[in-house]
Formats: sequence, structure tokens, C-alpha cells
Amino acid sequence: MSPLRPLHKIIRMRFEHLAIIGVGMIGGSFAASVRRSGLATRITGWDGGRGLEKALLSGAIEAVENSFEAGLVCDADLIYLAAPIGAIVDFLNNYGSLIKPGAIVTDAGSTKQDICEAARNGLPAGVAFVGGHPMAGSQNSGLDFANPDIFHGAPYALIAADDAAAQDEAFKTVVEIVNAIGARPFVLTAEQHDRAVARVSHVPQLVSTALSAAIMKTRGRDQMLSLAGPGLSDMTRLAESNWSIWEDICRSNSEEIAEALSDVVRELEITRLRVDSGDFRALGEAFKSAGDLAAKIRQSKSNGGF
Repeated sequence: MSPLRPLHKIIRMRFEHLAIIGVGMIGGSFAASVRRSGLATRITGWDGGRGLEKALLSGAIEAVENSFEAGLVCDADLIYLAAPIGAIVDFLNNYGSLIKPGAIVTDAGSTKQDICEAARNGLPAGVAFVGGHPMAGSQNSGLDFANPDIFHGAPYALIAADDAAAQDEAFKTVVEIVNAIGARPFVLTAEQHDRAVARVSHVPQLVSTALSAAIMKTRGRDQMLSLAGPGLSDMTRLAESNWSIWEDICRSNSEEIAEALSDVVRELEITRLRVDSGDFRALGEAFKSAGDLAAKIRQSKSNGGF
């Protein structure tokens, strides 16, 4: 898995019509970033009727995309799917046939195998699909948290089944879009993506949730929490995340998440045994190894990637 750098010969793209399906934090951020980069003449949005008034009032979109609800072919030449995973799959299954030939469809879903399969089955011939996942955002959700800078320097996974797919013109175009909004595109398969994000994204969320749940069940919790410092705040920040988003993630990547959680549980049990038995030399070595990895991650983030 390696970053894809900007093409040596930059083609100045401009899409006549960008339609965003799901105008929340990621969809709204993409709209703002694309507008700032001058990549689209017109931006419309649709999310089944929820939140569209706010998107219009805020200027995130210029008009509601009514074509899908009306059963008409959408004339957008770029469609960005930024809804939860289940909603993206439903959209591809139910409305994929209403996307015009020649359009490019890409998405921001947090897992890829189910979405890529739905795209293969739901999109008509002549419509190109490039699966994507920006590794950006926070525990917050909704248009109020949209930010055009959210993608700056962030890894952005792009899905290609093989080397030939990564040379496709539509794929290269999406690479240019990702570079234009300031993110760092990486190419990998859907299977590689789902395995990787289970460990670097999904398990951190669930560990934060489990830690918070354990504290909730602790006797004298309120008095104990009065002593909490920034460490606990850092460790439990992700526990504020919205379950309506994470339910789809857990359902669509359950096998990889369960395997990754088993690895963490195994390490926790080893740690418990070391503390209980007084094997502090081994525990200290684990601290050193873990600290080295944490420093590497922090340094990578400050330098723009590994």
C-alpha cells in the first residue's frame, strides 16, 4: 500500500455538476473543499430529505438533487456518496440505474467490500465506480462540523481490484480529485482496506467504548471521575461517536473487527498476568515497544505520512 502522488501532467478538471448523496460532516466538507478548489461548476445534494434545508441555507449545496426521488436520470457527471454504509448500499441498489453513462461515482464509506459489490451489481454500463474512504473526521457528525480543511494531509484510501484497475482513467481522475482537496491517496483492494481499518480505526473506537462502559459500571464512579485527568479524556473521546454510523461499520466488517479485538484482548490478558505476577521487566519492555510505535505514529502524522 503506497501513496499516489499527483500526476506529472496535471489536467485541470472541472465537473459541470457534482451531486453529493449525504450532506453531513464528510459530504459537506467535500462540497466545501471542491468548491474552494474550483473542481465543480454546480453542486447539488440529496439525503432522502433529511437536513437539506440546513445544507441549502449554509451554502453547502446550491440546490436539492430531485432527480432520484422523481425517478429521472441524474445529469451529474460526478456523484459523491457520503452517507452511512447501509444507506450507500441501498442507494446503489435502488437508484444506481438513474445515473447517466459517463458519470463517475465514488464514495466515502468506512468499509468497502459490501459497497463495491453493490456498485458492481447496481450501476449501469458506462458508469465508473471508484471506492474511496477518507481517513478524516472525528467523533462528531453532521453538517455543523463540516470543514473544507478536514482532508488536508489525511490518508485517503482508493480501491482498485488490481494494477490494471488502478490505471483506469476514472481511477486516475479520482486520484487527481483527492490530491486537489489536499488528501494523500493510497491504493489497495477492498479486502486489504477492510482488514487494515479494522485495526487502525474500528478497534480504537470499540476499545474506547469498552473502557467507558467498564468505568460506568464501577462502584463510586462519580467520585472517581472527579480525579480524572486528560489521559482518560483522550482514551474515551471516541466513545462519543454516533452508534447509527458505527452499527453499519460493525455489521459490514464484523469478521475483521472480531479478529482484531481478539488480538487486543490477548494483549490485555498478557498485561493483566504480568501485573498480577509482578513480571515488571516484561511489562516495561512492552511499554518501550508500545511507546516506540506511538512515537512513530505521531511523527508520521506531523510529517504527512509514513
